[in-house]
Amino acid sequence: MVESIALYVGGLGFFFSGTAGLSANLRQLTGQRFRILLSRATNHPLRAGLLGVAAGALTQSTSVVAWVLSGMVASGLLPLRRALIVLACANIGTAGLVFAAAVDLHLPVLFLVGACGLMLGFNLFVKWKPGIGTMLSIGLVLFGLDLMKQAFGSLSANHGLKQAAAFFDRWPDVAFLLGTVMRSAIPSSSATAAITVTINKGGLLGEFPAMMSIAGIGIGAAIATLLLSGNFRGIPRQIAVYQSMTTAAGGVVVAGLLLLERLAGIPLLLALSGVVTRSNAAQMAIIYLVLNMVIALVCIGGLNWAPGWLARVSPPTLEEDLSRPRYLNAEALLSPETAPDLVALEQLRAMGALGEYLEAVRCGNGQLIRSLHNGAKALGEEIARFLQTMLEQSLATTLASQLISFQRKEEILRALEENVFLFASTLESHGAEEIPGRMLEALDTILLTAMDALKSKDPADVDLLVSMTDDRGSTMERLRSRYRLENPAHAGDISTLHYATTLFERNVWLMRQLALWIREDVTMSAA
Repeated sequence: MVESIALYVGGLGFFFSGTAGLSANLRQLTGQRFRILLSRATNHPLRAGLLGVAAGALTQSTSVVAWVLSGMVASGLLPLRRALIVLACANIGTAGLVFAAAVDLHLPVLFLVGACGLMLGFNLFVKWKPGIGTMLSIGLVLFGLDLMKQAFGSLSANHGLKQAAAFFDRWPDVAFLLGTVMRSAIPSSSATAAITVTINKGGLLGEFPAMMSIAGIGIGAAIATLLLSGNFRGIPRQIAVYQSMTTAAGGVVVAGLLLLERLAGIPLLLALSGVVTRSNAAQMAIIYLVLNMVIALVCIGGLNWAPGWLARVSPPTLEEDLSRPRYLNAEALLSPETAPDLVALEQLRAMGALGEYLEAVRCGNGQLIRSLHNGAKALGEEIARFLQTMLEQSLATTLASQLISFQRKEEILRALEENVFLFASTLESHGAEEIPGRMLEALDTILLTAMDALKSKDPADVDLLVSMTDDRGSTMERLRSRYRLENPAHAGDISTLHYATTLFERNVWLMRQLALWIREDVTMSAA
Protein backbone atom coordinates (compact mmCIF):
# COMPACT_ATOMS: atom_id res chain seq x y z
CA MET A 1 0.00 0.00 0.00
CA VAL A 2 2.81 2.42 0.93
CA GLU A 3 4.61 1.58 -2.29
CA SER A 4 1.47 2.30 -4.32
CA ILE A 5 1.03 5.66 -2.59
CA ALA A 6 4.68 6.55 -3.21
CA LEU A 7 4.32 5.53 -6.88
CA TYR A 8 1.21 7.68 -7.26
CA VAL A 9 2.80 10.71 -5.57
CA GLY A 10 5.87 10.33 -7.77
CA GLY A 11 3.64 10.15 -10.81
CA LEU A 12 1.85 13.34 -9.74
CA GLY A 13 5.23 15.06 -9.39
CA PHE A 14 6.30 14.10 -12.92
CA PHE A 15 2.86 15.03 -14.26
CA PHE A 16 2.77 18.55 -12.83
CA SER A 17 6.48 19.18 -13.57
CA GLY A 18 5.73 18.30 -17.16
CA THR A 19 2.68 20.56 -17.39
CA ALA A 20 4.65 23.47 -15.87
CA GLY A 21 7.50 22.91 -18.31
CA LEU A 22 5.06 22.66 -21.19
CA SER A 23 3.56 26.06 -20.38
CA ALA A 24 7.00 27.66 -19.92
CA ASN A 25 8.39 26.32 -23.22
CA LEU A 26 5.30 27.23 -25.21
CA ARG A 27 5.38 30.81 -23.91
CA GLN A 28 8.87 31.13 -25.43
CA LEU A 29 7.41 30.23 -28.82
CA THR A 30 4.69 32.90 -28.77
CA GLY A 31 6.68 35.85 -30.09
CA GLN A 32 5.47 38.62 -32.39
CA ARG A 33 5.99 36.61 -35.59
CA PHE A 34 3.99 33.70 -34.16
CA ARG A 35 1.18 36.06 -33.14
CA ILE A 36 1.05 37.64 -36.59
CA LEU A 37 0.90 34.18 -38.22
CA LEU A 38 -1.84 33.20 -35.77
CA SER A 39 -3.77 36.36 -36.64
CA ARG A 40 -3.60 35.55 -40.36
CA ALA A 41 -4.48 31.89 -39.80
CA THR A 42 -7.67 32.75 -37.90
CA ASN A 43 -9.25 35.10 -40.46
CA HIS A 44 -11.95 32.47 -41.14
CA PRO A 45 -14.13 30.86 -38.43
CA LEU A 46 -13.40 27.32 -39.61
CA ARG A 47 -9.64 27.87 -39.63
CA ALA A 48 -9.89 29.56 -36.23
CA GLY A 49 -11.70 26.51 -34.87
CA LEU A 50 -9.18 24.02 -36.29
CA LEU A 51 -6.32 26.10 -34.97
CA GLY A 52 -7.99 26.14 -31.55
CA VAL A 53 -8.21 22.34 -31.53
CA ALA A 54 -4.51 22.11 -32.47
CA ALA A 55 -3.54 24.66 -29.81
CA GLY A 56 -5.50 22.80 -27.14
CA ALA A 57 -3.99 19.46 -28.15
CA LEU A 58 -0.46 20.89 -28.04
CA THR A 59 -0.71 22.91 -24.84
CA GLN A 60 -3.24 20.72 -22.98
CA SER A 61 -4.20 23.91 -21.17
CA THR A 62 -6.87 26.42 -22.10
CA SER A 63 -5.17 28.80 -19.63
CA VAL A 64 -2.08 29.03 -21.87
CA VAL A 65 -4.27 29.52 -24.95
CA ALA A 66 -6.31 32.20 -23.13
CA TRP A 67 -3.08 33.98 -22.08
CA VAL A 68 -1.89 34.20 -25.69
CA LEU A 69 -5.32 35.26 -26.96
CA SER A 70 -5.70 37.97 -24.29
CA GLY A 71 -2.47 39.60 -25.43
CA MET A 72 -3.47 39.38 -29.08
CA VAL A 73 -6.92 40.88 -28.48
CA ALA A 74 -5.44 43.63 -26.31
CA SER A 75 -2.87 44.49 -28.99
CA GLY A 76 -5.48 44.52 -31.77
CA LEU A 77 -4.09 41.51 -33.64
CA LEU A 78 -7.23 39.46 -33.10
CA PRO A 79 -10.91 40.45 -32.66
CA LEU A 80 -12.56 39.15 -29.48
CA ARG A 81 -15.11 37.14 -31.47
CA ARG A 82 -12.40 35.17 -33.29
CA ALA A 83 -10.45 34.70 -30.07
CA LEU A 84 -13.49 33.13 -28.42
CA ILE A 85 -13.81 30.67 -31.32
CA VAL A 86 -10.16 29.62 -30.89
CA LEU A 87 -10.61 29.26 -27.14
CA ALA A 88 -13.86 27.29 -27.52
CA CYS A 89 -12.26 24.74 -29.82
CA ALA A 90 -9.09 24.57 -27.71
CA ASN A 91 -11.24 22.81 -25.12
CA ILE A 92 -11.80 20.00 -27.62
CA GLY A 93 -8.06 19.65 -28.23
CA THR A 94 -7.33 19.12 -24.54
CA ALA A 95 -9.15 15.77 -24.70
CA GLY A 96 -5.97 14.31 -26.22
CA LEU A 97 -4.36 14.03 -22.79
CA VAL A 98 -7.34 12.11 -21.39
CA PHE A 99 -7.24 9.63 -24.27
CA ALA A 100 -3.50 9.24 -23.64
CA ALA A 101 -4.30 8.40 -20.01
CA ALA A 102 -6.76 5.75 -21.18
CA VAL A 103 -4.30 3.77 -23.33
CA ASP A 104 -0.97 2.04 -22.68
CA LEU A 105 1.92 4.26 -23.88
CA HIS A 106 4.60 2.90 -21.55
CA LEU A 107 7.35 2.12 -24.11
CA PRO A 108 6.78 5.13 -26.46
CA VAL A 109 6.87 7.47 -23.45
CA LEU A 110 10.18 6.04 -22.21
CA PHE A 111 11.71 6.49 -25.66
CA LEU A 112 10.37 10.07 -25.90
CA VAL A 113 11.70 11.12 -22.49
CA GLY A 114 15.04 9.44 -23.09
CA ALA A 115 15.60 10.92 -26.56
CA CYS A 116 14.61 14.48 -25.55
CA GLY A 117 16.64 14.31 -22.33
CA LEU A 118 19.76 13.18 -24.21
CA MET A 119 19.39 15.93 -26.82
CA LEU A 120 19.10 18.59 -24.12
CA GLY A 121 21.85 17.06 -21.97
CA PHE A 122 24.38 17.00 -24.83
CA ASN A 123 23.24 20.36 -26.31
CA LEU A 124 22.18 18.79 -29.60
CA PHE A 125 19.99 20.76 -32.02
CA VAL A 126 20.36 23.96 -29.94
CA LYS A 127 18.27 25.90 -32.46
CA TRP A 128 15.29 23.69 -31.62
CA LYS A 129 15.79 23.74 -27.86
CA PRO A 130 12.34 25.21 -26.98
CA GLY A 131 10.64 22.60 -29.18
CA ILE A 132 12.69 19.74 -27.68
CA GLY A 133 11.92 21.08 -24.20
CA THR A 134 8.23 21.06 -25.09
CA MET A 135 8.42 17.42 -26.23
CA LEU A 136 10.29 16.46 -23.04
CA SER A 137 7.57 18.13 -20.97
CA ILE A 138 4.91 16.16 -22.86
CA GLY A 139 6.91 13.00 -22.17
CA LEU A 140 7.08 13.79 -18.44
CA VAL A 141 3.31 14.37 -18.34
CA LEU A 142 2.65 10.98 -19.97
CA PHE A 143 5.27 9.26 -17.81
CA GLY A 144 3.60 10.65 -14.69
CA LEU A 145 0.23 9.33 -15.90
CA ASP A 146 1.77 5.91 -16.51
CA LEU A 147 3.15 5.78 -12.95
CA MET A 148 -0.23 6.77 -11.50
CA LYS A 149 -2.01 4.06 -13.51
CA GLN A 150 0.48 1.49 -12.22
CA ALA A 151 -0.15 2.63 -8.63
CA PHE A 152 -3.93 2.22 -8.78
CA GLY A 153 -3.85 -0.82 -11.06
CA SER A 154 -2.32 -2.89 -8.26
CA LEU A 155 -5.20 -2.00 -5.90
CA SER A 156 -8.03 -3.42 -8.02
CA ALA A 157 -8.62 -6.30 -5.61
CA ASN A 158 -8.46 -4.15 -2.48
CA HIS A 159 -11.54 -4.65 -0.23
CA GLY A 160 -11.67 -0.99 0.84
CA LEU A 161 -11.60 0.13 -2.79
CA LYS A 162 -14.55 -2.16 -3.57
CA GLN A 163 -16.54 -0.66 -0.70
CA ALA A 164 -15.80 2.85 -1.98
CA ALA A 165 -16.95 1.82 -5.45
CA ALA A 166 -20.24 0.57 -4.01
CA PHE A 167 -20.71 3.87 -2.15
CA PHE A 168 -20.20 5.95 -5.30
CA ASP A 169 -22.57 3.71 -7.21
CA ARG A 170 -25.31 4.45 -4.64
CA TRP A 171 -24.48 8.16 -4.53
CA PRO A 172 -23.35 9.25 -8.02
CA ASP A 173 -23.96 12.89 -7.11
CA VAL A 174 -20.96 12.58 -4.74
CA ALA A 175 -18.86 11.52 -7.75
CA PHE A 176 -20.10 14.64 -9.56
CA LEU A 177 -19.03 16.71 -6.55
CA LEU A 178 -15.67 14.92 -6.51
CA GLY A 179 -15.01 16.00 -10.10
CA THR A 180 -16.02 19.57 -9.23
CA VAL A 181 -13.75 19.76 -6.18
CA MET A 182 -10.78 18.19 -7.97
CA ARG A 183 -11.04 20.64 -10.91
CA SER A 184 -11.37 23.57 -8.50
CA ALA A 185 -8.03 22.57 -6.96
CA ILE A 186 -6.16 21.42 -10.10
CA PRO A 187 -5.41 24.19 -12.64
CA SER A 188 -6.31 22.16 -15.75
CA SER A 189 -9.47 20.36 -16.83
CA SER A 190 -7.60 17.82 -18.94
CA ALA A 191 -5.21 17.15 -16.05
CA THR A 192 -8.16 16.61 -13.71
CA ALA A 193 -9.84 14.22 -16.14
CA ALA A 194 -6.58 12.34 -16.75
CA ILE A 195 -5.95 11.97 -13.00
CA THR A 196 -9.55 10.79 -12.54
CA VAL A 197 -8.94 8.14 -15.20
CA THR A 198 -5.82 6.91 -13.38
CA ILE A 199 -7.64 6.87 -10.01
CA ASN A 200 -10.37 4.75 -11.58
CA LYS A 201 -7.81 2.24 -12.85
CA GLY A 202 -8.39 0.20 -9.70
CA GLY A 203 -12.17 0.37 -9.97
CA LEU A 204 -12.85 3.17 -7.48
CA LEU A 205 -15.75 4.47 -9.59
CA GLY A 206 -18.35 2.45 -11.42
CA GLU A 207 -19.45 3.27 -14.95
CA PHE A 208 -22.10 5.88 -14.14
CA PRO A 209 -20.26 7.59 -11.22
CA ALA A 210 -17.13 7.81 -13.37
CA MET A 211 -19.04 9.67 -16.09
CA MET A 212 -20.68 11.95 -13.51
CA SER A 213 -17.24 12.87 -12.14
CA ILE A 214 -16.23 13.94 -15.65
CA ALA A 215 -19.35 16.11 -15.93
CA GLY A 216 -18.48 17.72 -12.57
CA ILE A 217 -15.22 18.97 -14.09
CA GLY A 218 -17.20 21.56 -16.09
CA ILE A 219 -18.59 23.17 -12.92
CA GLY A 220 -15.20 22.97 -11.20
CA ALA A 221 -13.53 24.68 -14.17
CA ALA A 222 -16.03 27.54 -13.99
CA ILE A 223 -15.42 28.01 -10.25
CA ALA A 224 -11.62 27.88 -10.62
CA THR A 225 -11.60 30.34 -13.53
CA LEU A 226 -13.75 32.88 -11.69
CA LEU A 227 -11.62 32.62 -8.55
CA LEU A 228 -8.34 32.99 -10.42
CA SER A 229 -9.62 35.90 -12.52
CA GLY A 230 -10.90 37.90 -9.55
CA ASN A 231 -8.19 40.56 -10.03
CA PHE A 232 -8.44 40.63 -13.83
CA ARG A 233 -9.78 43.68 -15.60
CA GLY A 234 -10.73 44.46 -19.17
CA ILE A 235 -10.16 41.89 -21.92
CA PRO A 236 -8.58 39.10 -19.77
CA ARG A 237 -11.64 39.20 -17.51
CA GLN A 238 -13.99 39.15 -20.52
CA ILE A 239 -12.37 35.94 -21.74
CA ALA A 240 -12.35 34.42 -18.24
CA VAL A 241 -16.04 35.22 -17.63
CA TYR A 242 -17.12 33.74 -20.96
CA GLN A 243 -14.99 30.63 -20.42
CA SER A 244 -16.56 30.17 -16.98
CA MET A 245 -20.11 30.50 -18.33
CA THR A 246 -19.58 28.03 -21.16
CA THR A 247 -17.75 25.40 -19.08
CA ALA A 248 -20.46 25.52 -16.40
CA ALA A 249 -23.16 25.17 -19.08
CA GLY A 250 -21.29 22.22 -20.59
CA GLY A 251 -21.06 20.47 -17.21
CA VAL A 252 -24.77 20.98 -16.51
CA VAL A 253 -25.81 19.71 -19.97
CA VAL A 254 -23.65 16.55 -19.80
CA ALA A 255 -24.75 15.79 -16.21
CA GLY A 256 -28.39 16.30 -17.25
CA LEU A 257 -28.04 13.91 -20.20
CA LEU A 258 -26.38 11.27 -18.00
CA LEU A 259 -29.15 11.53 -15.39
CA LEU A 260 -31.84 11.39 -18.07
CA GLU A 261 -30.27 8.24 -19.50
CA ARG A 262 -30.04 6.62 -16.06
CA LEU A 263 -33.54 7.53 -14.85
CA ALA A 264 -35.55 7.30 -18.08
CA GLY A 265 -33.58 4.52 -19.75
CA ILE A 266 -33.11 6.55 -22.94
CA PRO A 267 -29.86 5.50 -24.70
CA LEU A 268 -27.67 8.61 -24.83
CA LEU A 269 -24.05 9.19 -23.77
CA LEU A 270 -23.41 5.94 -21.90
CA ALA A 271 -24.89 3.94 -24.74
CA LEU A 272 -22.77 5.83 -27.27
CA SER A 273 -19.52 5.28 -25.36
CA GLY A 274 -20.45 1.62 -24.78
CA VAL A 275 -20.84 1.05 -28.52
CA VAL A 276 -17.38 2.52 -29.17
CA THR A 277 -15.49 0.66 -26.39
CA ARG A 278 -15.99 -1.51 -23.33
CA SER A 279 -13.00 0.01 -21.51
CA ASN A 280 -14.13 2.21 -18.60
CA ALA A 281 -11.09 4.49 -19.04
CA ALA A 282 -11.78 4.96 -22.75
CA GLN A 283 -15.45 5.65 -22.03
CA MET A 284 -14.41 8.39 -19.57
CA ALA A 285 -12.20 9.89 -22.27
CA ILE A 286 -15.14 9.87 -24.71
CA ILE A 287 -17.42 11.59 -22.18
CA TYR A 288 -14.71 14.20 -21.55
CA LEU A 289 -14.53 14.81 -25.30
CA VAL A 290 -18.33 15.16 -25.42
CA LEU A 291 -18.18 17.62 -22.50
CA ASN A 292 -15.72 19.82 -24.35
CA MET A 293 -17.65 19.60 -27.60
CA VAL A 294 -20.75 20.80 -25.73
CA ILE A 295 -18.69 23.65 -24.22
CA ALA A 296 -17.49 24.61 -27.72
CA LEU A 297 -21.03 24.56 -29.12
CA VAL A 298 -22.35 26.71 -26.28
CA CYS A 299 -19.47 29.14 -26.74
CA ILE A 300 -19.90 29.45 -30.51
CA GLY A 301 -23.69 29.66 -30.14
CA GLY A 302 -23.38 32.76 -27.97
CA LEU A 303 -20.95 34.68 -30.18
CA ASN A 304 -23.62 37.00 -31.60
CA TRP A 305 -24.29 38.64 -28.23
CA ALA A 306 -21.13 37.79 -26.26
CA PRO A 307 -18.73 40.61 -27.34
CA GLY A 308 -21.21 43.41 -26.58
CA TRP A 309 -22.34 41.88 -23.30
CA LEU A 310 -18.76 41.20 -22.15
CA ALA A 311 -17.76 44.77 -22.98
CA ARG A 312 -20.43 45.96 -20.56
CA VAL A 313 -19.49 43.43 -17.88
CA SER A 314 -15.78 44.22 -18.04
CA PRO A 315 -15.02 47.31 -20.19
CA PRO A 316 -11.50 47.57 -21.64
CA THR A 317 -9.21 49.47 -19.29
CA LEU A 318 -7.60 52.78 -20.20
CA GLU A 319 -4.29 50.94 -20.42
CA GLU A 320 -5.74 48.40 -22.90
CA ASP A 321 -7.38 51.13 -24.98
CA LEU A 322 -4.10 52.97 -25.39
CA SER A 323 -1.96 49.87 -25.88
CA ARG A 324 -4.16 48.42 -28.65
CA PRO A 325 -3.04 49.68 -32.09
CA ARG A 326 -5.94 51.07 -34.10
CA TYR A 327 -4.24 51.12 -37.48
CA LEU A 328 -1.52 48.44 -37.39
CA ASN A 329 -2.60 44.84 -37.95
CA ALA A 330 -1.51 41.72 -39.78
CA GLU A 331 -3.25 42.87 -42.98
CA ALA A 332 -1.19 46.10 -42.92
CA LEU A 333 1.95 44.00 -43.46
CA LEU A 334 0.55 42.95 -46.83
CA SER A 335 0.50 46.58 -48.08
CA PRO A 336 3.98 47.99 -47.36
CA GLU A 337 3.29 51.26 -49.19
CA THR A 338 0.67 52.23 -46.59
CA ALA A 339 2.92 51.43 -43.62
CA PRO A 340 4.41 54.94 -43.11
CA ASP A 341 0.96 56.56 -42.97
CA LEU A 342 -0.38 53.94 -40.55
CA VAL A 343 2.69 54.20 -38.31
CA ALA A 344 2.38 57.99 -38.32
CA LEU A 345 -1.23 57.73 -37.09
CA GLU A 346 -0.24 55.38 -34.24
CA GLN A 347 2.68 57.63 -33.27
CA LEU A 348 0.32 60.60 -33.19
CA ARG A 349 -1.89 58.66 -30.75
CA ALA A 350 1.11 57.96 -28.52
CA MET A 351 2.12 61.62 -28.65
CA GLY A 352 -1.40 62.76 -27.78
CA ALA A 353 -1.38 60.66 -24.62
CA LEU A 354 1.51 62.68 -23.19
CA GLY A 355 -0.75 65.66 -22.53
CA GLU A 356 -2.94 63.37 -20.41
CA TYR A 357 0.05 62.69 -18.15
CA LEU A 358 0.20 66.37 -17.29
CA GLU A 359 -3.57 66.58 -16.77
CA ALA A 360 -3.26 63.64 -14.36
CA VAL A 361 -0.62 65.64 -12.42
CA ARG A 362 -3.08 68.53 -12.08
CA CYS A 363 -5.66 66.08 -10.72
CA GLY A 364 -3.14 64.37 -8.44
CA ASN A 365 -3.97 60.99 -10.00
CA GLY A 366 -0.82 58.89 -9.77
CA GLN A 367 -2.63 55.67 -10.75
CA LEU A 368 -3.77 57.27 -14.01
CA ILE A 369 -0.19 58.29 -14.78
CA ARG A 370 1.01 54.70 -14.31
CA SER A 371 -1.85 53.28 -16.41
CA LEU A 372 -1.10 55.71 -19.23
CA HIS A 373 2.57 54.81 -19.06
CA ASN A 374 1.89 51.06 -19.26
CA GLY A 375 -0.44 51.53 -22.22
CA ALA A 376 1.89 53.91 -24.08
CA LYS A 377 4.86 51.63 -23.45
CA ALA A 378 2.98 48.62 -24.87
CA LEU A 379 1.86 50.67 -27.90
CA GLY A 380 5.44 51.77 -28.51
CA GLU A 381 6.61 48.16 -28.45
CA GLU A 382 3.93 47.18 -30.96
CA ILE A 383 4.94 50.04 -33.29
CA ALA A 384 8.62 49.09 -33.02
CA ARG A 385 7.87 45.42 -33.76
CA PHE A 386 5.70 46.37 -36.73
CA LEU A 387 8.47 48.53 -38.21
CA GLN A 388 11.07 45.81 -37.69
CA THR A 389 8.81 43.19 -39.30
CA MET A 390 8.23 45.50 -42.26
CA LEU A 391 11.96 46.08 -42.74
CA GLU A 392 12.59 42.32 -42.82
CA GLN A 393 10.57 42.19 -46.05
CA SER A 394 11.89 42.94 -49.53
CA LEU A 395 11.10 46.65 -50.00
CA ALA A 396 11.86 49.42 -52.44
CA THR A 397 14.87 51.53 -51.38
CA THR A 398 12.82 54.69 -50.88
CA LEU A 399 10.24 52.95 -48.72
CA ALA A 400 12.92 51.17 -46.69
CA SER A 401 14.66 54.52 -46.06
CA GLN A 402 11.38 56.07 -44.97
CA LEU A 403 10.69 53.22 -42.53
CA ILE A 404 14.20 53.47 -41.09
CA SER A 405 13.52 57.16 -40.55
CA PHE A 406 10.29 56.27 -38.77
CA GLN A 407 12.28 53.89 -36.55
CA ARG A 408 14.44 56.84 -35.49
CA LYS A 409 11.30 58.88 -34.83
CA GLU A 410 9.88 56.02 -32.74
CA GLU A 411 13.05 55.89 -30.65
CA ILE A 412 12.66 59.62 -29.96
CA LEU A 413 8.98 59.21 -29.04
CA ARG A 414 9.62 56.26 -26.73
CA ALA A 415 12.38 58.14 -24.94
CA LEU A 416 10.11 61.19 -24.71
CA GLU A 417 7.26 59.11 -23.28
CA GLU A 418 9.53 57.63 -20.61
CA ASN A 419 10.83 61.06 -19.61
CA VAL A 420 7.39 62.69 -19.54
CA PHE A 421 6.22 59.82 -17.34
CA LEU A 422 9.13 60.36 -14.92
CA PHE A 423 8.54 64.12 -14.98
CA ALA A 424 4.80 63.73 -14.29
CA SER A 425 5.43 61.19 -11.51
CA THR A 426 7.96 63.51 -9.88
CA LEU A 427 5.67 66.55 -10.03
CA GLU A 428 2.56 64.72 -8.85
CA SER A 429 3.13 65.76 -5.23
CA HIS A 430 4.27 69.30 -6.23
CA GLY A 431 1.56 70.19 -8.74
CA ALA A 432 0.16 73.09 -6.70
CA GLU A 433 3.53 74.77 -6.10
CA GLU A 434 4.65 77.69 -8.18
CA ILE A 435 7.87 76.55 -9.87
CA PRO A 436 6.81 72.97 -10.62
CA GLY A 437 3.51 74.38 -11.85
CA ARG A 438 5.32 76.70 -14.25
CA MET A 439 7.37 73.84 -15.65
CA LEU A 440 4.21 71.78 -16.04
CA GLU A 441 2.44 74.50 -18.04
CA ALA A 442 5.56 75.23 -20.11
CA LEU A 443 5.92 71.55 -21.07
CA ASP A 444 2.21 71.33 -21.85
CA THR A 445 2.50 74.30 -24.23
CA ILE A 446 5.47 72.73 -26.02
CA LEU A 447 3.64 69.40 -26.30
CA LEU A 448 0.62 71.09 -27.87
CA THR A 449 2.89 72.87 -30.35
CA ALA A 450 4.59 69.55 -31.19
CA MET A 451 1.19 67.95 -31.81
CA ASP A 452 0.24 70.78 -34.18
CA ALA A 453 3.53 70.38 -36.05
CA LEU A 454 3.09 66.60 -36.36
CA LYS A 455 -0.46 66.95 -37.68
CA SER A 456 0.00 69.86 -40.07
CA LYS A 457 3.66 69.47 -41.15
CA ASP A 458 3.36 73.22 -41.77
CA PRO A 459 6.88 74.79 -41.92
CA ALA A 460 5.65 77.67 -39.74
CA ASP A 461 4.51 75.25 -36.99
CA VAL A 462 7.77 73.31 -37.25
CA ASP A 463 9.84 76.53 -37.02
CA LEU A 464 7.85 77.60 -33.95
CA LEU A 465 8.57 74.23 -32.28
CA VAL A 466 12.27 74.49 -33.11
CA SER A 467 12.34 78.01 -31.63
CA MET A 468 10.53 76.96 -28.45
CA THR A 469 12.94 74.08 -27.86
CA ASP A 470 16.15 76.10 -28.10
CA ASP A 471 18.69 75.57 -25.31
CA ARG A 472 16.93 76.46 -22.03
CA GLY A 473 19.77 75.60 -19.65
CA SER A 474 20.16 79.14 -18.29
CA THR A 475 16.39 79.38 -17.74
CA MET A 476 16.43 76.18 -15.73
CA GLU A 477 19.31 77.40 -13.60
CA ARG A 478 17.40 80.61 -12.81
CA LEU A 479 14.37 78.50 -11.80
CA ARG A 480 16.50 76.40 -9.48
CA SER A 481 18.12 79.47 -7.88
CA ARG A 482 14.80 81.25 -7.39
CA TYR A 483 13.21 78.18 -5.81
CA ARG A 484 16.16 77.79 -3.43
CA LEU A 485 16.40 81.48 -2.37
CA GLU A 486 12.75 82.46 -2.24
CA ASN A 487 11.41 79.25 -0.73
CA PRO A 488 13.80 78.22 2.11
CA ALA A 489 10.95 76.21 3.69
CA HIS A 490 11.22 73.81 0.76
CA ALA A 491 14.92 73.10 1.24
CA GLY A 492 14.16 69.41 1.69
CA ASP A 493 12.59 69.33 -1.79
CA ILE A 494 15.59 70.84 -3.59
CA SER A 495 16.82 67.46 -4.84
CA THR A 496 13.34 66.71 -6.18
CA LEU A 497 13.21 70.06 -7.96
CA HIS A 498 16.65 69.52 -9.49
CA TYR A 499 15.55 66.12 -10.74
CA ALA A 500 12.33 67.59 -12.17
CA THR A 501 14.16 70.40 -13.95
CA THR A 502 16.67 67.91 -15.35
CA LEU A 503 13.79 65.86 -16.72
CA PHE A 504 12.18 69.03 -18.08
CA GLU A 505 15.39 69.89 -19.94
CA ARG A 506 15.62 66.36 -21.27
CA ASN A 507 12.01 66.51 -22.50
CA VAL A 508 12.63 69.83 -24.24
CA TRP A 509 15.77 68.41 -25.87
CA LEU A 510 13.87 65.32 -27.08
CA MET A 511 11.12 67.50 -28.55
CA ARG A 512 13.80 69.50 -30.34
CA GLN A 513 15.03 66.22 -31.88
CA LEU A 514 11.44 65.51 -32.88
CA ALA A 515 11.11 68.99 -34.40
CA LEU A 516 14.29 68.46 -36.44
CA TRP A 517 12.97 65.06 -37.58
CA ILE A 518 9.70 66.68 -38.72
CA ARG A 519 11.62 69.38 -40.59
CA GLU A 520 13.73 66.71 -42.32
CA ASP A 521 10.62 64.68 -43.18
CA VAL A 522 8.89 67.74 -44.65
CA THR A 523 11.98 68.50 -46.74
CA MET A 524 12.19 64.89 -48.02
CA SER A 525 8.48 64.87 -48.88
CA ALA A 526 8.81 68.12 -50.80
CA ALA A 527 11.76 66.74 -52.75
